[in-house]
Amino acid sequence: MPLYWQVGIRIRREILQGKRARYGERVLSAVAARLNVEFGRGFGEKNLRRMVQFAEQFPDEQIVAALLRQLGWTHFTLLLPIKDSLRREFYAEMCRIERRDLSCRRAS
Repeated sequence: MPLYWQVGIRIRREILQGKRARYGERVLSAVAARLNVEFGRGFGEKNLRRMVQFAEQFPDEQIVAALLRQLGWTHFTLLLPIKDSLRREFYAEMCRIERRDLSCRRAS
């Protein structure tokens, strides 16, 4: 399973335990600082937030695995701001089918 999704799932379940707001901000900041030292800047706080959001918005491992065969992390980062899940799934599917960049279709 893809690394970013797995990181998001683990942070969400094991570290945040469903909590958000100030507690989550402090925890993500601390985790990011530690991962940055160990693995480099790809694990900064902003990216960790995206990974958690990715895991929240795409909770089904099988769907993520299928989409990741044809979509990259950049596609998902463009999909994450779309609040409506039906629209987000529509754009993911259109991107997958047409193998296109989402930047011109981005809508929130």
